Amino acid sequence: MKTPLTKEIITRIMQRAISIQKTCGDSCCDFQIMTSAMRPDSLILRWTSIDLSDIDRPIQTYRYECFGLDGKALLCSVNYNDTAEANRFFKSLVSLYQQDFAYEHRRL
Repeated sequence: MKTPLTKEIITRIMQRAISIQKTCGDSCCDFQIMTSAMRPDSLILRWTSIDLSDIDRPIQTYRYECFGLDGKALLCSVNYNDTAEANRFFKSLVSLYQQDFAYEHRRL
């Protein structure tokens, strides 16, 4: 699936990423706008959240939010029925745009 990703769409989605980063600070990074064949009518904002409450065992988790192809929030989340479906979803993801930290998108 080829989705035209304009500067306006990137800005809309990354504005949400900025608000996410304000709440979690440096523990959130690697913000990506992605697509998946399993959700052809959506863009997906994925980011990494790192829990450092136990410094010897940090926990890294991917977080997701859905957006329309126009970059407007769909107020949905990504859920799976089982591990097989989750793995299919992970393998189907294609990154369209990436920033280590959300505020960097303003460099466009």
